[in-house]
Amino acid sequence: MLKVLLPTDFSENSKNAIRYALHFYKDVACTFYLLHTYTPAAQRIDYILGSPGQIGLGDTWKVEAESEINELSEELESDDTNLSHQFVTHVAFESLGAEVQKMVLNEQIDIIVMGTQGATGAKATFLGTKTVDVLKEATCPMLIVPNGYTYQLVKNVAFVTNYKRNFSADILDPIKQVLSRFGASMHIMHIFEEERLNRLQESNRNTLETYLEEFKPSFHWMPNFGNKTKGIQVFLKELDIDLLTMFKYNHDFIEKLTHEPVIKKVSFCVDIPFMVVPVEE
Repeated sequence: MLKVLLPTDFSENSKNAIRYALHFYKDVACTFYLLHTYTPAAQRIDYILGSPGQIGLGDTWKVEAESEINELSEELESDDTNLSHQFVTHVAFESLGAEVQKMVLNEQIDIIVMGTQGATGAKATFLGTKTVDVLKEATCPMLIVPNGYTYQLVKNVAFVTNYKRNFSADILDPIKQVLSRFGASMHIMHIFEEERLNRLQESNRNTLETYLEEFKPSFHWMPNFGNKTKGIQVFLKELDIDLLTMFKYNHDFIEKLTHEPVIKKVSFCVDIPFMVVPVEE
């Protein structure tokens, strides 16, 4: 059974991501873990130190959070028609990033689904702060859903790569599962900074084509506009992409995007779901 972690702060944004996840996995047996962290511990040092004014507040926050998450779970169960879907709730007095890491490890989570601010939020922001915190530390695939995005059947999947890293069957598996389940078309995008691939890149490209052979992927070269995010935006629109996928390595494009000073400078607003697969090096 697939294990899906759904962080929520009870905002409409997070609930929208949860609704997307239920549609995305509507035909898959899943356990959905609803997670709410009701306060960052570092910001409640007065409570931790036992300030008289804070005594009892932690229990109050917990009771309120548990009540709200149980209500959300009951609502989801009532609306969900898939009997092979199960819902588990979890509330913690902890930072979101730290609790996500614990749950991924302890519950052997397969994927995290989480919302973003999206284009309707701060226009110069790539992802919301909480999403960035989780993405930086995620050790399992993460599906990021733009704020307000309405579920659409996945017909075209894009994968962005520079062919500078090796590929393996294991790291491609999350993407292959999506392609198989939806019968989607695969489009591989390379933003070229050179006129031709070197030997390593050519070898990696051939390996990728072999692993994805059953899906008959199409390969595309996009010019480097001096801004990789612009190149990706153009590509997504031209090919009517429904799901963008990338691998997350250390010191790569994704890491740069999730570095706060860079985020404030770019205008890369994700307006379609975005799957990030972390790769250990």
